[in-house]
Amino acid sequence: MNAELGLVPSGAAQVCVVRPDGLASHVSMPIRDNGRLVGATRGTTFFCYLARTGDHQITSSDDDTGPLLLRAKSGARYFLHQDVTELGGTVHAHLDWVDDATAFEMLDACEARVRVAVPGHDDEQDAQRVAPAVSRR
Repeated sequence: MNAELGLVPSGAAQVCVVRPDGLASHVSMPIRDNGRLVGATRGTTFFCYLARTGDHQITSSDDDTGPLLLRAKSGARYFLHQDVTELGGTVHAHLDWVDDATAFEMLDACEARVRVAVPGHDDEQDAQRVAPAVSRR
């Protein structure tokens, strides 16, 4: 699975969002980085995107705990577990950082990698959006 994640280019970090549980598999759960849509999970899927080095606020739809903060370092890889729950008929997703070993176990439970659409590179394995960092002034 590690080979499928690819190399992380200099000047960016890779953030992978993993949703290993099939609860509410019919519901897509979007992820935003600094307010920009970077991908979504649906059922037991995962996706990865690139983040410029610097500060990022990452959110999942219906996560009332607020954004996760990331200070992305060049060449690093970070894993987020998207924990989906259903409360009173409403689907919620909570994000938590996980270590590499835990992430790889979760990735094994996923059926598919969500492909991204980038003009000229639709559905290519290595086509990843790059989320800009928040500029500090």
